[in-house]
Amino acid sequence: MRTSPPLLTVASAAFLFAMWPLVAKMSTIPGAVASVALAVLLALAASGGVSALAIAEGALGAFAAGMVSPGASVFGGALLVAAAYGERTTRVHGRRGRVMHVGLALVAGAIAGGLTASFAHAALPIRAVAVVVAAVLAVIPHLVEADDLVAHGLDAASREVDEPAKGALAAGADLRRNASDALLDRPTSRTVHKTWRALSRLAEARARVQRSRELRAIAKGGATDAVLTMLDARIAEHVAALARAYSAVDTVRAAELGLDDVALRTAESAGEALDHVSRAIVDVQP
Repeated sequence: MRTSPPLLTVASAAFLFAMWPLVAKMSTIPGAVASVALAVLLALAASGGVSALAIAEGALGAFAAGMVSPGASVFGGALLVAAAYGERTTRVHGRRGRVMHVGLALVAGAIAGGLTASFAHAALPIRAVAVVVAAVLAVIPHLVEADDLVAHGLDAASREVDEPAKGALAAGADLRRNASDALLDRPTSRTVHKTWRALSRLAEARARVQRSRELRAIAKGGATDAVLTMLDARIAEHVAALARAYSAVDTVRAAELGLDDVALRTAESAGEALDHVSRAIVDVQP
């Protein structure tokens, strides 16, 4: 399953916690702008992509933390980190998983905020250690799996549209969750990435056209149905092409593993050598 890169979240969190004590000393307007910028940066990193919801919740988290305390604090850190992960929470499956995700964000943010506040005036090396620890704590919510933005978007679109696009988009979302890009070579990876983007745009267009038809109470038949039919065909073709690409890569990799008998031959050679040694020892016995 694809998730947002934890290292990017660590870097964003480290920057936020390092700058937080300095931002608190700024005047009102510059301090507020800097706080929002840092919180939005962390929210985008936690989200793993550009999302309007992540930007809004990051800004809301900065506002809530500022209302609690202008500087770093336990409650401010909890609110800030939980808000930064708010968009990702919507992509976690199951109520229990979402509750756990929010709980981990609150606890991690509280501890990180407390560390930042406690060592805000310490020596630079000690402050650096505190910032690193706080940043590492901020990625704890990544322990709870969540859909990436593409899979979540396809799944959401599948709930809005009719068949056959509904089934195709659901299959595409499932493929996105379970397929791995690690085995793809660079040219194939670029092609697959472009195909995923095209499928996401097709899903959005399909949902928009259907909503428009329903809002305007357009009767079946005519240009709208022709466009829907065309979009359904394109969506099915994109999902099928992606499935073939991943299947082909898996097949090639399996074939390579099947042909790679170096370990087998090495073990056989070692066994034969030991047999010869054993027979030689027996032969020299008086």
